Amino acid sequence: MIDYTIKLLEENDVEGIVRLAKSTEKQVRFYNEKIEIIKEWNELIMHIFMAKGKKTISMEVDSPDKRKIKCAVERGIKLLPKMADVEFYGIEERNNFIDDKVFDESVIENDVMLSIAEDAINAGGEAGTVYSSIEEMEIANTNGSMNRDKNSMIYLSVRAFHYGSSGHEVSCSRSASKINALVAENAKEMAKKGVKARKGKEGKYDVILSPLAFANLLSNLAFFSSAFYVDSGYSFLAGKTGKKVASSELSIYDSGIERDGMFSRKFDDEGISTQETPVIENGILKSYLHNSTTAHRHGVRTTGNAGIVAPQPWNTVVGRGDKSMEELMEIGRDIIYITNVWYTRFQNYMTGDFSTVARDAVFHIKNGEWKAIKQIRISDNMERMLKNIEGVAKDAKQIFWWEVENPVFAPHVLIRDVNITTA
Repeated sequence: MIDYTIKLLEENDVEGIVRLAKSTEKQVRFYNEKIEIIKEWNELIMHIFMAKGKKTISMEVDSPDKRKIKCAVERGIKLLPKMADVEFYGIEERNNFIDDKVFDESVIENDVMLSIAEDAINAGGEAGTVYSSIEEMEIANTNGSMNRDKNSMIYLSVRAFHYGSSGHEVSCSRSASKINALVAENAKEMAKKGVKARKGKEGKYDVILSPLAFANLLSNLAFFSSAFYVDSGYSFLAGKTGKKVASSELSIYDSGIERDGMFSRKFDDEGISTQETPVIENGILKSYLHNSTTAHRHGVRTTGNAGIVAPQPWNTVVGRGDKSMEELMEIGRDIIYITNVWYTRFQNYMTGDFSTVARDAVFHIKNGEWKAIKQIRISDNMERMLKNIEGVAKDAKQIFWWEVENPVFAPHVLIRDVNITTA
């Protein structure tokens, strides 16, 4: 069907990209220490992108066959002249494909998923989700590029409760064998430590963010590094390439080739090979994420991050630090330890002003004494916080769940003088 669709585009003198994706997704949900729901979704979707001059159009064909494809292409050809002009400079060619990813077809087996859920329940988890998917893709463009790829992913998100306190943990991988259901024990431990929490006090604190909390902020940063958001006025990183935007302790790269990265792919949505792209090196902004069009606009090569409309992050990876959690606590003074955040909202995208609510167990640590607190939020500036990172731990783990929209390999971090308000 891919060959047939490309032939139709070429016969109409249209540039194009055709991607056929077949996916199976499964979800096991548990609540009150019992497995409640098992769901399955199966899809076969063809994505067709067409361009002629500065006119472009995209469409999807569900469960495609030749009749549906021909109708879609003919409809697109008729609509193209009526579309508004956009920036489009064609599709770059880069074919140095790297395919060293883990692939595990067992991630969608019911017995495997149920076993993970049961192990999490036995380890103290009271509610959560096991989600998995397998996707097989074919892609071709009118430059003559054609390729295939297959990917697997699975994650466990588990919550535990204790007398009104809660804890949350995740375990994420491309392989079922790497899912550690015993993270539920840590969620339960945090919930127990968090009982009898008192309302926190506003002020400036040294803050230690857990991997779960730090990943939330870095997932937002990853989208801000897309050239589309930069050019659209939705990123505080605009105009700062080559400038200091973070502490010299922090290095971040985007990787579409990370061996166990859940979003690793052989090629992007233009059929161009993915790669590892330095975004921040020792605090200096090195690159935005590009597709062919944004790369042309910025006078650089594509980074293999298409989305055709908006370049998108794959896996966000933090350069490994050299500290332990204990060493971070020794460096800090008046510390608040935040295990999770949610409802991260930006008041100003261009300046990076934002707030986020501390969720689950939160602790005020002073003179070695841990006291549970609650009802606090971070109300600060993203760039200022990145520049105030004092220490990066060596315990990075892959984080992905509904509050972290792309996988982030995140460690614990210590950030100086964070502005804490009460919720």
